[in-house]
Amino acid sequence: MLPLSGLKVMDFSHAADGPMCGYMLASAGADVIKIEPLEGDPYRQGFASTTFFNGNRNKRGLALNLQREEGRKIALRLAANADIILESFTPGTAGSLGIDYDTIERINPRIIYCSLSGFGQTGPYSRRPAYDPVIQAMSGFMMTTGEEGRPPVRVGPGVIGLGTAFIAAYGILLAVIQREKTGRGQYIDAAFFDTAVFFLNAFLTSYSILGIVPPRMGSANPAFVPYQCFETSDRYVFIGVTQERFWQGFCRALEQPELENDPRFINNQQRLEHRKELLDTLAPVIKSFDSTTLLSRLEAAGVPCAPVNNISEVINNPQVTARKMLNRIEYPDAGGMLVAALPLKMSNCKFAEDVRPPLAGEHTAGILRETGFTDAEIDALRRKGVILNKPM
Repeated sequence: MLPLSGLKVMDFSHAADGPMCGYMLASAGADVIKIEPLEGDPYRQGFASTTFFNGNRNKRGLALNLQREEGRKIALRLAANADIILESFTPGTAGSLGIDYDTIERINPRIIYCSLSGFGQTGPYSRRPAYDPVIQAMSGFMMTTGEEGRPPVRVGPGVIGLGTAFIAAYGILLAVIQREKTGRGQYIDAAFFDTAVFFLNAFLTSYSILGIVPPRMGSANPAFVPYQCFETSDRYVFIGVTQERFWQGFCRALEQPELENDPRFINNQQRLEHRKELLDTLAPVIKSFDSTTLLSRLEAAGVPCAPVNNISEVINNPQVTARKMLNRIEYPDAGGMLVAALPLKMSNCKFAEDVRPPLAGEHTAGILRETGFTDAEIDALRRKGVILNKPM
């Protein structure tokens, strides 16, 4: 039995954060029902569909018109027997639809209700719409990213949204454990903005101590040098020297014994004080090597290093293969595709094999039958436009 078998989840969320949280629960055995409008989740379309494919695996699909009273009644009827609800509406929307925590908690005191949003349910920014780059900009995340003297840049992957998904799943599991002790559910408010602030913890603490706004340094680090990307003769590589033994190994790998004993570079503090001189010295030396030779030497010396890979190289990386971090799924009209596996290995806990996301409303009839609707009622709801209008 999978660890969350027996738990029923209603997933009203869209984009990456809520659906990915739902995917994590589904992979652990929860019965997650993806609830979307009759026209389908907007993330089913175009390039955004890759976000949809990843976040909605291992779920059943229900297409429901929440703008109709009958649709809201169906949602409440399902919620009466659910364990967990996920939603990522703009704060206030769930209340206007009549499917908010207060309403559902009255009919199901055991419900664990998790809202994911840009800025949270409280505070002056709570009603603002937000995407990952909006939060990266406002949180200070973006100002820490990029090269000195150049404009700030976003981190490419949606790290804030995905981080919020993991934090939300953590909160949900805490609530499940607490419910076993108290018999009652609770409300969880997970916000992108809070996640970003949490991720910036070291920067914030540093500022509180030193009063210095961290500069943008690209791949470099204010605490260590050399610790950044360097250009070899054929590609960029990253090298991270954080300890004196790494510095010694680094100098020997480059066949530069004079650097190891140079008083300007004798320890990290001296290297920081002479950062520009050191980097100007290292750049032509490192560029004289091809990446394969240099990385091989650095690895043999125990120095942290890596090639700067592109996506095609990641897909074929032997470590990715060894860790079984990519799964293949088939989706109608889209064909086969690779999706990232759950990044968690446990000694005594298994996870479900990845199953493709549902088609819009694919399991509507079956879910409603489980909830007590007859085939005649289901057919009538289809004709009224309350559920996805497919023939029986």
